[in-house]
Amino acid sequence: MRESLAPEVDVLFGSEKDLSLLSFVNFIPRGEAVGQDKVEWVEDQLPPEKFDFARGGVGTDWDSVNATTALPVVTAQITKLKVGDVLQLPASSGAETVVVSAIDVSGQTIAVSKRAWGGSTATAQGASGTALIIGNAQIDGSDPISEAYYAPTERYNYVQIFEDALAVSGKILRSTGLTLVGERARQRGLKLKRLLSQLNYAYLNGLREKTANCATFAGLRSTATSTYNVNGALTVAKAYAMITQMISAGAFPRGIHGSPVGISRLEQLFTTYKVEGPSMANANLTVTKLNILGITIELHMDKHMLDTEFLVLDYSRLSQHVQETDSENPGGFSAYVVTNNAKQYKEELAGYFTLKQVQVGASVVRAYGCTS
Repeated sequence: MRESLAPEVDVLFGSEKDLSLLSFVNFIPRGEAVGQDKVEWVEDQLPPEKFDFARGGVGTDWDSVNATTALPVVTAQITKLKVGDVLQLPASSGAETVVVSAIDVSGQTIAVSKRAWGGSTATAQGASGTALIIGNAQIDGSDPISEAYYAPTERYNYVQIFEDALAVSGKILRSTGLTLVGERARQRGLKLKRLLSQLNYAYLNGLREKTANCATFAGLRSTATSTYNVNGALTVAKAYAMITQMISAGAFPRGIHGSPVGISRLEQLFTTYKVEGPSMANANLTVTKLNILGITIELHMDKHMLDTEFLVLDYSRLSQHVQETDSENPGGFSAYVVTNNAKQYKEELAGYFTLKQVQVGASVVRAYGCTS
């Protein structure tokens, strides 16, 4: 027989203040139940909006303000471009605009229609640089351009089992006057708090691995590909940098997670930009928010975070899932009676969880190296 512990978990979250410091369990949205031990999905990828060019290799024509052919591109970046792409080149004063007229994939070069398109200023480029793809311009009535297919990325994670057990001795009950119901409730609360804390830690530091039939899921730190090195004391400029890095990746920063020390650093930097209000992910909790850059970003303290790190999260690309085991009790923590006799009552507590993270480069930015 199985008993869902969801009501007791809800009571713990509503009454135990220390559980509010488990920010990942509290604020990462809940997704649909999953039915397999290995959870797979295909994530979308945004087409590139910039590419790297280089002076050298097959030619040095980027250092000329007149050259329109044999303009070299960094190897493997050529596939980002299409004929007709409008490019904005970097420049110390103003930016030059050009339009791609031909692409030589094997030679890793491009040709442009003209230099200084639209009245921009032709500028000799340095040894290398990053150009922006700001549009595509085609000849009216021309044939369609060659198609560009961006293959989606396949990702997966495993379902991890979190388990504990409680045991109530019949001899202890009779000698102390305790009731089974009261002692079981007390121990359930303690065990569930420990399991929820472990789950929160796994969402942060978990590693994906499976050996035989034992599996663990990957957490946010192990999958983060977008990082920012604070490299010293946190400043307003550095705080803005780690937030805008997520925006540049095409995401929307919805929450910053840090240790109590880390969150206090942010609050001291943005004293006049703080407001209080209900969380967008958990309306039962009132959280501190920063109104900066024209957006509202929640601040969440987490007791498992390092004082030297922050995580900037886009919750629309993250979700926590339970494994569905039957229609009446879809996953989450449940209690199973193992032993029930005159000498002992024993109960197993178990939950099946996994973490889904799409568009890894945009879902989380890990800022590290903060010293004060």
